[in-house]
Amino acid sequence: MGKSAGLLAILLALGTGPAAAGEASEAVKRTCRSVSAQTARTIALALRANIDPATQVKKVPDSWLEGVQAHMLLAASRAPHLTEEELASLGYSHCVARRPSDR
Repeated sequence: MGKSAGLLAILLALGTGPAAAGEASEAVKRTCRSVSAQTARTIALALRANIDPATQVKKVPDSWLEGVQAHMLLAASRAPHLTEEELASLGYSHCVARRPSDR
């Protein structure tokens, strides 16, 4: 297993929460896919331009999704070699695992 794959596995394991037990709705999955893909794209573009990604990610007005963005920014700062696809995958899993119980 490569460095980034190992790190991704560890981060995914740490990202599971109590909501992970039940199946996420299709609406939650779409929201998570959209937010994680857009955030990963923004982070990747910022890193390529040598700009702090935290200054480029547009914060969303939802604490759940803001937490997902913060998780992705932290992962990118600790493992700058992660690809855009790896960041999006990490964000998606964290998003689904940490979704509010009412969603």
